[in-house]
Amino acid sequence: MIAALIVLRLVLLHGPDGHEIALNPEQITTMRAALPSGQNKYLTGDARCMISTSDGKFVSVVETCDQVRQLIEDAEKSQ
Repeated sequence: MIAALIVLRLVLLHGPDGHEIALNPEQITTMRAALPSGQNKYLTGDARCMISTSDGKFVSVVETCDQVRQLIEDAEKSQ
């Protein structure tokens, strides 16, 4: 019997209302940053980055897209 070890690395982010969101970096397809002018068509409140996932969902987080990229890189390095 061969045992397979599956390691799932999740990135912990935060929604505009403060709740924690754990995302699998491999499911992130695109990220859209908030505009500095504050006139964001897709982001409201304290959201700074909108993340699209491979299952068609959108997640708005308070972290900037640069911070999300850094968290993804850190997660990849720890594998």
